[in-house]
Amino acid sequence: MVQNIFRAFDYAREQHFPLNLFIVLQLHETDRRFAATLFEMIRHKYRDWLHYQSRKWGHLLPPPYVYTFEAPGNPHVNWIVRVPPFLMDDFLTKLPRWIKRVQGPASLHDLHISPVDPNGYKSLASYVAKGCEESYLHHFHLTQLHAQYGPQGEFWGKRAGVSPALNKAARDAAHYNGKSRKLAPDAPPPRVTKGVA
Repeated sequence: MVQNIFRAFDYAREQHFPLNLFIVLQLHETDRRFAATLFEMIRHKYRDWLHYQSRKWGHLLPPPYVYTFEAPGNPHVNWIVRVPPFLMDDFLTKLPRWIKRVQGPASLHDLHISPVDPNGYKSLASYVAKGCEESYLHHFHLTQLHAQYGPQGEFWGKRAGVSPALNKAARDAAHYNGKSRKLAPDAPPPRVTKGVA
């Protein structure tokens, strides 16, 4: 999954739609809903919103994102997402509303949103992947981050994910070479899918 995350970051940038928002969201689990379920519900609201906006503007945009959960104490999710710049204000208005519908109003410390710094683009990928299995830390050059932030706790459910717009199937369909981090010269345009986000 760490390699998948790194290649998703690279592929998004190569396709000229780099991930541009870093969202950290505290998730309030209940007996009925685990953190993964809460985040899935919020993520689907983003997907549906982007699909609606895309249709309105006449250009279908698949929802590109990467996420990882961390759970040292209270579970939260690192969500790195692409929001078209002309829809940014609407997204920033809607996101707190989606969170409120799913798990109640967000407190001051429940939601942090920051733009992705282009100069620290791949560093962010490393940061969100720092909770990988310890046996892989050296291979992915994450040892220092792991030492700085410590283990990221156990998590119930899928710990990390890449959207269908950026996953291996999408990259293969676009003839993306993960090792050279380039699209093939005759690569087809990106495939638009309607699958589950």
